[in-house]
Amino acid sequence: MKRLFVTGGTGFIGTRFVSLALEAGYRVRVLTRNARAAERWKHEGVSVVEGDLLTPGPWQQEAAASDEVVHLAQPLTFGARVTHQRALAYREQRLRMDSLLLDSLKPGTVKRVLYVGGTSYYGDQGSRVVTEDATPRPTGWGPYIAPAIESLPRHLERGLPLVEAYPGSVYGLGSWFVEYALVPLKAGRRLFGMKETLTLQMSPIHVDDCARALLHLLEHGEVGRRYFVVDDQPATFGDLTRVAAEALGVSYRKVLVPRWLCRLLLGPVLTDSLTSEARLSNARLHGTGFQFHYPTIREGVPALVRQWLAARGGS
Repeated sequence: MKRLFVTGGTGFIGTRFVSLALEAGYRVRVLTRNARAAERWKHEGVSVVEGDLLTPGPWQQEAAASDEVVHLAQPLTFGARVTHQRALAYREQRLRMDSLLLDSLKPGTVKRVLYVGGTSYYGDQGSRVVTEDATPRPTGWGPYIAPAIESLPRHLERGLPLVEAYPGSVYGLGSWFVEYALVPLKAGRRLFGMKETLTLQMSPIHVDDCARALLHLLEHGEVGRRYFVVDDQPATFGDLTRVAAEALGVSYRKVLVPRWLCRLLLGPVLTDSLTSEARLSNARLHGTGFQFHYPTIREGVPALVRQWLAARGGS
């Protein structure tokens, strides 16, 4: 039974991933500083490693003794307007946590490391569909995760068996899409957004498929390669909300706000993310043999709506 060490295993994607890894027969260790999450995982057969990725500690030895490592964790980013200053702090924390984890791993002992980045590193790629070999043009969070991603070749050069995964816009229970689309749609309220979100396309993926793809890449991804983790068809935010409205049986009404107001409310980093276009190809992921449960939002969003309504007691 393979020993798997997971960072970020208590998060939105991580909780799904850990459950799948347990079902697949892995002996899972999850690093966390969250006591409530630790108790939950202990009851489900997960070994909990207490520690903080930003602080050296015994957790590094636990990681180094594992057969495989999945690095999903990232610094906290929610709860306030994202200014450049906050994003710079994020950049430094991301560099530190990556260094403390990856530098502790020894080639030959660890057989596979799955590093989970973000497609904001590739930034605004315009209206063409691009592959992982496209030149990155970081936007939004991209400039702040770029230093960490661009340090990865150093670890490959010393023999660390790294596979890189880049999830797109992940939606599902507990995601941004529930709060900003499903809740107001169900309540009959209008949705606020910028006009750019009606035409600029992103590359979405249902969280269940995202977690499945990460486990698949851990087992089948090629060392030294990058993989976009996105579904078959780019879509606009307007497309997602229209499909959600259809599934809910409600009308979709929107209010457009100017970009300057969005910058004032959300900050420049998130505004830049929302006004970037990313049509990303998943051909490389398909080439590994991965099969989607929800190939497009036409399957994924109605599934989310059903899951959400069931969690609410059907109402």
